[in-house]
Amino acid sequence: MVHLRTVLEVARQTVRLQLQNRLFLLQLLALFGVGALAFLIGFNADGDLTGRQLFCVLSWWLVAIVLAPWGTIYFAVQAVHGDIEDRTFVYLFARPVSRAALLFGKWLGVAAMSAATAMVGTAFVYIGSALHGGLWREGHEPRLLVAVAVAMGLLAVGYAAVGAAFGAYFKRPLLWGAAFVVLGGVVLPMMPLKAGIRAITVADPVRRLVLEAIEPDRHLAHMIGPYQRDSHVEPGQPVLNLGVIVAVALLLALASYCRNEYDSRERE
Repeated sequence: MVHLRTVLEVARQTVRLQLQNRLFLLQLLALFGVGALAFLIGFNADGDLTGRQLFCVLSWWLVAIVLAPWGTIYFAVQAVHGDIEDRTFVYLFARPVSRAALLFGKWLGVAAMSAATAMVGTAFVYIGSALHGGLWREGHEPRLLVAVAVAMGLLAVGYAAVGAAFGAYFKRPLLWGAAFVVLGGVVLPMMPLKAGIRAITVADPVRRLVLEAIEPDRHLAHMIGPYQRDSHVEPGQPVLNLGVIVAVALLLALASYCRNEYDSRERE
């Protein structure tokens, strides 16, 4: 119970600190901009573009692939590695609080904040596209908003765990985080379905979760996954796969954060 209270308090303080970061405001403005972009595209949409296609494609490629991953990785690295980089971890580790509680609290705070931000950004995109009612041939389908928003929240939780692991282990975690986002969100999604390496990414199980929820036609499935030849979603359990990735990332982060002897000054 004591550790749980510590985790929650560290999470609260983490959210409070990260909300003061200028990048958080910029991220919100960017997400609002994606919603505005959806609204503007709706004016010039041709007869082949539907409202659900506009919403799903912008949500996936701009929120799930660009804004949510980059923002979440950055905040997770700042929360975990920031104390190590500016040497304030000396004060933190001297307090009668376990390192595990500190790490889990930082991850929980970033995961909650980033998940909420990604879901709000998804709502912006939905509102922007829903304002063009004529594009929604079968109604506005609010279930699409719920399904995609939940997927975006899970994506943020996954990237928060990966960012925490990088922040605890690497000296330049942002570089590793950038490589992970580009490789897992851009490069590997272009590979064919048989490329099993995509299973170790955060983006792929979330993509399968989205496809299962929205039940796309062949064209929409290809727009979200360029390598997709039809609307068939490869079998598997995307939520379980994502849970495994989160668990492994947190275990690696915990092993590094609790065992490493970080230097309070540069080695001579």
